[in-house]
Amino acid sequence: MTKLFINIIIASIALVSLGSCRNEVVLNLNTVGAIPVIEGNISNDSVPFMVKVTTTADYYSLTIPEVTDAMVTISGSNGSKDTLYHDSAGYYYSKSINPCKVGVNYTLNVTHKGKTYTASETCLPQNPVDSVKTIYWPKRGFLPAGYYLYEYTLEKPGKGDCYLWNLYQNDTLLTKDFYYIADDQFLEENGQYISNDFQFPYRLNDKVKMEQMAISRQFYNFLSAVQSQTNRDGSPFSAPPSNLAGNISNGALGYFAVRNLIRKTLVVK
Repeated sequence: MTKLFINIIIASIALVSLGSCRNEVVLNLNTVGAIPVIEGNISNDSVPFMVKVTTTADYYSLTIPEVTDAMVTISGSNGSKDTLYHDSAGYYYSKSINPCKVGVNYTLNVTHKGKTYTASETCLPQNPVDSVKTIYWPKRGFLPAGYYLYEYTLEKPGKGDCYLWNLYQNDTLLTKDFYYIADDQFLEENGQYISNDFQFPYRLNDKVKMEQMAISRQFYNFLSAVQSQTNRDGSPFSAPPSNLAGNISNGALGYFAVRNLIRKTLVVK
């Protein structure tokens, strides 16, 4: 019995020693040159154009390098041209406000260190949103009881239309952690009156804001790929990690998007 007790103590000490042995291992990763990352979203909203220009960094870097000395312009096929200026918040912005116009193609040009990066998109049409309202629903499955937002609209005829939504509750963005996107692949080609319900519960007297944006198929695919990457759970079925190809030329990363925006607001009553 004494020998067994001693063996148990020795084994316990060994396990504790092994458990407390931790060595930090720093991987010697290859260093590659900085790649420009260009992010721009412009729309028909009455706000300045804004573009973010940064570069990639090494894996262990704690900061994202900003590019502050680029030449940035946005030109429209209708002859418009805006020069953007860098500000203290890290963005390039236009000093004048020229909302995008439906049917006009817009081209972003970013010149930095002797290289020019470009991207183009067209401001696409969408039908007006007829109305929005909230309907009270009791608890439904995983959805709690509350007031749910519905929109009513006639979807534009023809296949290939894609949409992005921002939803707010009392000025708080509800869709900040994911992209609420959809296309019209399941709708009739001759236009269809649809009602779209959003699965966010609101309360009485909440201020509700909905922004519906017509976006390109390429931007829709890009946002879908971003969500696949950010939702990786490490399983064999997850998308492999990679830099996503946007629409910026000359090897730069990021995306320049042109959105046709419709905004609706209401107070839950």
